[in-house]
Amino acid sequence: MKSYKNYLKEAFNAKPPTKKELKQMLDDANMSDWYPFLLLVWSAVDNKELMSFQFNKLAKGKNVSGQTLGLKIQPGEFYKMTMHPEAEKYRNKIFKGLRHKVNISGSEPKLELSQTMTWEGESYDYSIDLIAGLGSGAKKGPDGAQWESIITDQVNTIRGNHGVDKAATETAEQFYPDYLPQAEALGQAFIDALGISSDMVQFGKGSASTSSIWKKRGASNTTPKTDMYTGNYNISLKKAGGSQLASGTAAETLSMFDAALELMTGSGGKVIKDIMKDIDEGFKTVSLDFNKGELETMDAGGTAKGTTVKKGKLVKGKEELPKEKQAEFKKYTQTEAFHKQLNIKLANTFEKVTKHQEFVDWFCFEAMSGLKKFNAHELATASVCATFNPDKGTVTKINVTAGGKNKFGKSPKISPELQKKAAGVKIYAAWKSSGKNPYSVLRVSGDDHTRDKETYVDCTLQSIIRDEILLDEDIKKLGLNLTEEIVQLDEFALLKSVFKKMKNVGKNATKWLSGFFQRVFKQVTKVLNGIAKLGSKLFEALFDFLGIEVDNVKTSVPSDVDHFFNK
Repeated sequence: MKSYKNYLKEAFNAKPPTKKELKQMLDDANMSDWYPFLLLVWSAVDNKELMSFQFNKLAKGKNVSGQTLGLKIQPGEFYKMTMHPEAEKYRNKIFKGLRHKVNISGSEPKLELSQTMTWEGESYDYSIDLIAGLGSGAKKGPDGAQWESIITDQVNTIRGNHGVDKAATETAEQFYPDYLPQAEALGQAFIDALGISSDMVQFGKGSASTSSIWKKRGASNTTPKTDMYTGNYNISLKKAGGSQLASGTAAETLSMFDAALELMTGSGGKVIKDIMKDIDEGFKTVSLDFNKGELETMDAGGTAKGTTVKKGKLVKGKEELPKEKQAEFKKYTQTEAFHKQLNIKLANTFEKVTKHQEFVDWFCFEAMSGLKKFNAHELATASVCATFNPDKGTVTKINVTAGGKNKFGKSPKISPELQKKAAGVKIYAAWKSSGKNPYSVLRVSGDDHTRDKETYVDCTLQSIIRDEILLDEDIKKLGLNLTEEIVQLDEFALLKSVFKKMKNVGKNATKWLSGFFQRVFKQVTKVLNGIAKLGSKLFEALFDFLGIEVDNVKTSVPSDVDHFFNK
């Protein structure tokens, strides 16, 4: 058998079974002056196997600070001493002759034991911190999934149905009696906090099938939101003070964004009409600016691979690039200028969405429930989020749905608690051109608008403008040969070309352009009014029509809910 001195050198925890061995342990550590104080502590606990002394380093000389000595006690016993409703009464009974104080200010609770003792004619203040633990070499405490089993087992046991979830009970019993007091407290806390009136089942599934919204974005996290469920509640669980989960992936966050748009538009609201109005008016404003001179002044500047833009022309060194390069550049600059202004208008419009509290509420609802994510698997969708503290035996909850009930339906209700939490959430979204048409636009007269994918409207803003160019009677009278090559130009580049030709033949080009856009506005308004009636698919159709998409979404989330967002 090893001496206590050897245990100390190897940083083992010591469990002296008798007073003699306690004294020997301290003598070996050159801490004989601690014996009277630690004898009071050691004597307070009947079962010596529950208690482990831990030395951080060998003491040298007199040491009354407690810096080299710590004390662990079985978690269940620690709970009885610190967080149980009768804890203070229990401490007063067993720690006679000692000062005792519970400190919960740190990452984990501790029980501070102290007393003033006399050694060799002098008085010293001795103290030691008692914490929950099983000592070196002992099995680890429960992890997250095991706490789910423990809580499930105790809820059912307290309700008189012990073992109804057999797998949960088998897992839980591995941690009894060490964690039984906390387990019992947590089981009762869950029953009280949620009003549980039926058996609890640990969900126990590693994954669940996700919806097309998630698959479209390439989001790969298939972990269900639900950890345990009863007849009325699907519970998402978090341990207080547990390790922080990594932030959700970009694809996951974008999927939540898409889902929140569907949930919001499904509920209606004035914000939808406001957005339609902003888009309509914004497009008109940009078009008027375009009419007043943007076609004549669209130049850009910059340098790339030795090529510089000077006075609207590409120059490499001192020489201008060939005409075909200049033509391509002009096409780019005039189109970019128009699109840039239009995109600024639209970005300002859609920023109203992300800042609108109704949208933020639905984003938080989706992030915490997974309703749209797991629409084919309602059991994987959480209706209430609960945080448990095993050290304190307490439970706090945030209802996701009204009353936290797992009755979602087609029009779920957001709980007041979640709306309050959502007020502290910030969402930042960046938008960009989708860079592609959702279907083939008209290239030559008689083309059939064959779509590349299923969409909710049969045209785009781009195709409306292009069709108006092809059907415009004034353009036809110019005798222009709208061959396939000309039609394949960007529609705004083609408009500039037509605008100049109108001026060259003495036409009132400005009046013509104004009339052209009036016809475009009429069609755009008709399409937007149709999109406004699409309910949950409104934004998907709107983005397809405008040729834009959300590029990046970032969130700022309060710390007490970030776990539920990212699990």
